[in-house]
Amino acid sequence: MKFSVVLCMLVAAALVAFGAPVSFSQCPAVGADTSGCELLITVTSVNGAGASTAFTVATSSPDLGPYDASDDTLIGAQNASGAILKSITLSGTVAGDGIFDFEGDGACTIITCSSTDSTKYGGPGVTFTGIGGTFDSSGTVNVGGTTGVANGSSAWFSLEGTIPASVISGTPEPGSLALLGTGLAALLGIRRRRMKK
Repeated sequence: MKFSVVLCMLVAAALVAFGAPVSFSQCPAVGADTSGCELLITVTSVNGAGASTAFTVATSSPDLGPYDASDDTLIGAQNASGAILKSITLSGTVAGDGIFDFEGDGACTIITCSSTDSTKYGGPGVTFTGIGGTFDSSGTVNVGGTTGVANGSSAWFSLEGTIPASVISGTPEPGSLALLGTGLAALLGIRRRRMKK
């Protein structure tokens, strides 16, 4: 049994290494992206409030490009955290423009979405918070409405720009920033004590 699992993993790794097509079906066909998502965010950890604390980003192969044949990216969010996922805080810039600097041509302007998101960039049950400024390089993607996205399930949305996987990163939550500040203050205190000796 263990041998067959290891063999399957090796075969899958070999297919990826040798350029086997990788498509993400978490997204519907939108415009030029007939095979699904251009990028897939796989959330691996969430906090008690359901906010993502760790994720990976992968690109479809072959590269699908912008769904509107211009400058936007269709993104899937897969929950592999073992808990309910409610939000993902992201940041990034492409060609000097923020990934949340929406221009009004979101995926839901091309296909009909059952979404309450007024930007038209969110898929079903997806809304955005922390955006609305002039540059919008960071924001929060709220997924799954009031109940969130169950482990093993997914959501989808779109962002501004032709975004490579390397551009998207997580933005620390205020609680994480406070913890980091406390740690730095403690290190500074230890350093001062050592310098007095």
